[in-house]
Amino acid sequence: MFIWNRRGWSVGKVLFAPTRYIPFILIPLTLFSTFSTNIKVDTCEGLLYFLVFLEVVAITLSEVTFGLRAYAMWNQNRAVLVTYCCVATAYIASLVFILQSFLPSVTYGEAPLAIISGCYKTGGSSIVFASFVVIMLTEAVTTTLTLYRAYWHFRHTPNALIQNMTRDGVFYCVSMFLMSVANVLLIFLVPLQYGDMIAVYQTVVHTMLATRMQLHLRKINQHTYLVDPFGEQSLAPMSFTRSTFLADM
Repeated sequence: MFIWNRRGWSVGKVLFAPTRYIPFILIPLTLFSTFSTNIKVDTCEGLLYFLVFLEVVAITLSEVTFGLRAYAMWNQNRAVLVTYCCVATAYIASLVFILQSFLPSVTYGEAPLAIISGCYKTGGSSIVFASFVVIMLTEAVTTTLTLYRAYWHFRHTPNALIQNMTRDGVFYCVSMFLMSVANVLLIFLVPLQYGDMIAVYQTVVHTMLATRMQLHLRKINQHTYLVDPFGEQSLAPMSFTRSTFLADM
């Protein structure tokens, strides 16, 4: 209920709408920049800035969505909230610095062959790889918090909601981690023109997984109340009696 309140608007619903539908803007613009003919350099530069902006917004909203899930698993613990606030500050500051260095370095020119359509990149800094590293580190925080909470508090709890949040959360983070690794490898191993070939794909998968798992979570919650409203156990209370992980934060 904290993630997706069925009555009125909630944080989960506000996050869901833009995360879900940004790809419907991102994909057509990407296709346009890839397959258009006689496209001007100024148009390519403008598209680059706008596409990067959409990608950053989509991935950030997806990360916030899964951070919200982890925050809910920790019963809205203040220490977890402070942790995420620190991570968010470092995340935004790092991306701003990286993109300020990367975007002005990208140049476009005429393709060597007439059959090559779209914007032809002729130069660009490889510092953009650091943005994927930042994403990986952010997802590592969510994965750690999710796995720790699930292992120490919910491994013996037959709760479908918790099982779903743990399984889907870990699957999401591992999938995005691998895609970030693939993007970093492409930046260094293939020619400049192909270094970002799956960047948009990663953004779209980010949004698909984040919103689909949010819908899945709501479905399981509704099924729980319809089938057996008293059969599922609630979140285990926070324990401050053990000295593990700073007394469970």
